[in-house]
Amino acid sequence: MGRIENLPAEDLARYAREAVSIRTGRRNSGIVLLCEHGGFRIPAPWGTLGLPESFTGTHYGYDLGSRNLTLKIAEMLDATAIVSNYSRLFLDYNRKSHDPSCIRPDMGGIPVPFNEQISESERELRERIARHPVETAVADCLEGKAPVGKGIISIHSFSHVWETLYRDCEIGVMWKHDTRLKTPLMAALAQQDSFASAENEPYSFAESDWFTLDRHGLSVGVPNAYIEIRNDLLSNEQRIDKMAEILAPAIEAAYRALD
Repeated sequence: MGRIENLPAEDLARYAREAVSIRTGRRNSGIVLLCEHGGFRIPAPWGTLGLPESFTGTHYGYDLGSRNLTLKIAEMLDATAIVSNYSRLFLDYNRKSHDPSCIRPDMGGIPVPFNEQISESERELRERIARHPVETAVADCLEGKAPVGKGIISIHSFSHVWETLYRDCEIGVMWKHDTRLKTPLMAALAQQDSFASAENEPYSFAESDWFTLDRHGLSVGVPNAYIEIRNDLLSNEQRIDKMAEILAPAIEAAYRALD
């Protein structure tokens, strides 16, 4: 186990099918929510990437609480949700293919053995398993022959402590160039006093070369924004429900502003 450069066709197809989960919206099918870091699974041939299993369930492996939050909001709005099921340690969908952090060789200084010095053949295999199915699902919603999506919001969570810093931001809205969703979303969030919100915090899309909303938003003219939630606010179902009750109407209002 470790260096894997090819798989039988039936196994490749199966792992690709398992890469993505889709909830099709009806009442608000035009609202497309994407959760790129919602899963911590790793395809069986790669085991745990040579890591102790306990590491794969940390924030290094996926965005804690993001999957349940995305699905809860989609349920409340009867919106479309697309969730990537594989760990970002296997392949980070929000990074471009040859970005070093797309298949990162370390985890905060801890080596990820099976990600070290991988070949181009294995890189392409992981792309076919983990990127292509998600990209196809999103593109079908937004760019297909009969696209239903009016815009895309990507939902993430972030650690409340980074190195020695405590992050005060609770809801961050990240954007670059396109303000069509960002502006009404921030306006809606300003109407609530439960959580502090800010633009391009704790990360800045304007200063980053991320893949997802470049590919599915900016490059194809689709309104887009990232939402980042501090993950201590998503630590149980009650907290997730509370956050969803704030975000769902704000997202719906932002999409109404597109009409």
